[in-house]
Amino acid sequence: MKLLSRLIVCKKYWRQSLGLALILLAGCTQGGTFSSSSDNSLTDANLELPTRGPTTAPTPANTRVLPLDSLTPAPTPTITPIPAEVLGLVVQVIDGDTIAVVMEGDPPALAYEVSYIGVEAPSNTPANPWGVVAYETNRKMTGLKVVRLVRDETELDEEGRLLRHVYVDNQLMSIILAEQGLVEAVDPGQNREFQAEIAEAEARAEAANLGLWAGANPTATATRAEATTEAEVDETETTPEAETTAPAETGTPATEPGESTPELTAEPDETLTPTEASPAETTPVATPTRTPTPEPVATEDELN
Repeated sequence: MKLLSRLIVCKKYWRQSLGLALILLAGCTQGGTFSSSSDNSLTDANLELPTRGPTTAPTPANTRVLPLDSLTPAPTPTITPIPAEVLGLVVQVIDGDTIAVVMEGDPPALAYEVSYIGVEAPSNTPANPWGVVAYETNRKMTGLKVVRLVRDETELDEEGRLLRHVYVDNQLMSIILAEQGLVEAVDPGQNREFQAEIAEAEARAEAANLGLWAGANPTATATRAEATTEAEVDETETTPEAETTAPAETGTPATEPGESTPELTAEPDETLTPTEASPAETTPVATPTRTPTPEPVATEDELN
């Protein structure tokens, strides 16, 4: 009985185990099918990925390039102050009281117009003869020369020109021109350092009736004629007599020994009759004409 009951229990457990095994087998089969379908879907998804086109390099038409000048800022101009005293080269004389100067250390193209302090010259036009004389005097004294410029109180005049005391060889041009009566003293405003000296120079010129105080226009033509005459006189005095007197040509041809010297005869047209001369003084002044040299005549000794 015990053996039979054990067999029944074992059969019962065997059936349960068989059922459980079948259930597990069915589950594994369904899982494998799901896994297979899942792998197929992933494979299809990988094959259907979109493709990207080739990347194009940017062309100059698509790229905006700014010029170099727009990227580099322009330098800020700086104004160098002009020293109170400086040397300069006069490159142009404008009139009797104005010059153009290139200051020491500046480029040749940078020139300043400089006006003399305390004086005013007539305008340099044919209608103002003394203005022309003032210009010529100023040009001869300062043209292409190194001058010394000294500032007073005011930097510029109403026309934008530099106001300076201008020295040539330590001589103040305003005083020199005022002494010759070629400029008039004017109110210098705040620049009064040499106002008294300029006024005294003008008074001396007025007392001597010089320049503008002469009461008449200058005679440039007469002065030029006198200068030309003096130059001619100087040239005549300096000319040596040896250069002015040319040696007379003798016209005597060279002769061999034993040959006779032919006489030189003047043509009738070249004979000059001297005034108040004696009959013996009939030598022509003109150069005598040379006659052909006669062939020598052979002597008896030479023939033998």
